[in-house]
This record gives sequence, structure tokens and C-alpha cells, in this order.
Amino acid sequence: MTMADIPEPQRHVGNLIRRAQQLHLATWARVASVEITSTQYSILAVLDRLGEASQRELGDEVDLDRSTIADLVRRMEKSGLITRQRAASDARRNIVALTEHGAAEYARLAPRVIEVQRELTAHLEAEEASALFRGLWAMLER
Repeated sequence: MTMADIPEPQRHVGNLIRRAQQLHLATWARVASVEITSTQYSILAVLDRLGEASQRELGDEVDLDRSTIADLVRRMEKSGLITRQRAASDARRNIVALTEHGAAEYARLAPRVIEVQRELTAHLEAEEASALFRGLWAMLER
């Protein structure tokens, strides 16, 4: 099959990315969690790795803008997943860390996240899955 054989709009990368995201969201909700989003999980994973981080550092780590990360942090704090405190050295900075509940949720979700990835790539050969990852990574690292 060539690109010319694929009708509009299915042959456009943006359309495929949108459809893949829909598949990811449905798989995430079924396998991982309906309460914690994959974006929130990413924040839990970063905090598990770093221990604590400023909101700006979190935004940089997960590639989210300041207003989006502020909203996520507010919601995650309200859910008891993280704590947020003003930095002693700079009152303009918020320092974020996992709560015990957040750490437990991260540990509970980590194997499920692996299962989400396995299900999303189950129909691909190993080289196809690797090529997909490399291609998406290259697209985002521009």
C-alpha cells in the first residue's frame, strides 16, 4: 500500500496522531486508571525520580506550559497525590513533592503503564515498535 492508496484524511500524520491519542486514552482508562491521567502519572514519575521539583522544573520535564502545570499541580494537591510549598529561598517558586498516597499510586500504576504500552504496540513487530518510538521522539525533539 502506498500513501496514494490511503484516502483523506487518514493519510495525514496529524490525523493518525489524534487517532493514536484516542486509542491511548481509551487503553489508559481501561488498563491503568480512570482517576489519574497519563499526564498526572508523568508528574508522579518525575517526582519519584527527583524527590521534589519546582513547578517550572516539572513543566520542563513533562513539556507542559506554566498554566497547564499550575492547574495539574492544584488538582493533584487537592487529590492528595502531592504537596506544594513555597520555596524558602524564593517565595515565587512552589516546590512539589509526592505524598505517601502519591508514592503508593505511582507504585500501583507503574506496572499498569507498562501494560498500556504493551497493548498499544501489540500489533507491531519489535522493529516497528522501535521505529515508531524513534520517529515520535525525533518529531518531538526538533
